[in-house]
Amino acid sequence: MKPILFILTMPFEDGPGKMWVCSHCAMIEGALQFNPHWQQHLDIRRIDFAKPRQQVVELLGEENQWLPVLILENKRTITDPVAIINHLASEFGGAAAHP
Repeated sequence: MKPILFILTMPFEDGPGKMWVCSHCAMIEGALQFNPHWQQHLDIRRIDFAKPRQQVVELLGEENQWLPVLILENKRTITDPVAIINHLASEFGGAAAHP
């Protein structure tokens, strides 16, 4: 099974006429652009902002809808964007987040 990476589809609306980006998801999107080879190793799912985020709920439960999230074997998760990037660089090569 490939690791599953959930990130928000951006931009998204949250409030009448208010458009947003998720800074954490944007960081992940940037890392994916600089490391395109990661895409062959991941199941990347871009999902809508609105809750419930059913795909995430089905895998992690109602209380665990925080994004971004990288789901590894045994439902182990990483939610910190820098930790996600560094994990992917360690596992699949490429550029990590500079300290």
